[in-house]
Amino acid sequence: MKRKDFVKTSAAGLAGMSIAASSPGILAQTANDTYRTLGSTGLKLRPVGFGASRTTEPAVVKAVISKGINLIDTGRMYSNGRNEEMLGRVIGNTRKDIIIQSKFYRQMLDDPKAIEKSIDESLRALKTDYIDIMLKQSAAKKEELLAPAVLESLDKAKKAGKIRFKGFSTHSNQAEMLREAVKSGFYEIALVAYNHAGNYTHSVSNNYYEWDQQELEREIDNAVKSGMGIIAMKTCSGGPCSFAPNDKPSFTGALKKLLQNRNISSTVPAMASFREVEENVAAMS
Repeated sequence: MKRKDFVKTSAAGLAGMSIAASSPGILAQTANDTYRTLGSTGLKLRPVGFGASRTTEPAVVKAVISKGINLIDTGRMYSNGRNEEMLGRVIGNTRKDIIIQSKFYRQMLDDPKAIEKSIDESLRALKTDYIDIMLKQSAAKKEELLAPAVLESLDKAKKAGKIRFKGFSTHSNQAEMLREAVKSGFYEIALVAYNHAGNYTHSVSNNYYEWDQQELEREIDNAVKSGMGIIAMKTCSGGPCSFAPNDKPSFTGALKKLLQNRNISSTVPAMASFREVEENVAAMS
């Protein structure tokens, strides 16, 4: 069930699904830590970050920042750049306290000049001199992940001080993408589709994705051991979940369950309303 549909439906009868307790990195504790370190980057993130892709209201962004969330995830492809522009207008004097993560289009594989242009457009839209994390969007094949133009462009942008860290996002085939990234030694950060259910339906394309949860958790663990930082997305797309045996299934519970995996430095659930902000922030208590 999609998160945006859940508010229309009673939670009665929905059973919470748990991440396997035997999986790597799982600890029997709640997610009440304040910050987690993102791999070898030294960045300190709140366990819950802000997925801004669906957000159009500046007031929601201000509410997120007021709650102490310090990671904002956006991308050039969201509303044709208008999402970055909106964030750029809102962040203002709080920029020094915010870690910005953005992306260039997945189709940009062969033209380093196009990637450089996209990064420059993101900088202008966000009204900033640098972007903390720049991701190659939605890698699903080795050829996409390791395309020479992608590697060249990210390296060049980092050396020029336009970005601080190089990464990629992956919505499908996540385990293989993590394996290849570790082998390459190039990427510092991965934004990975991961939730308690081991599947999700994309809210835009309506495509269904699923994965072997144990395999993915194993590769996340290996990536972390190599020094890579892992941020999770699609964290609430697996539906509501009970965190404790007698809890009512909720999206707070789903996020809290996932945050038991200490290999996850942060998460970027989409927030487009004050209700969603409150639900997600509650997962850190």
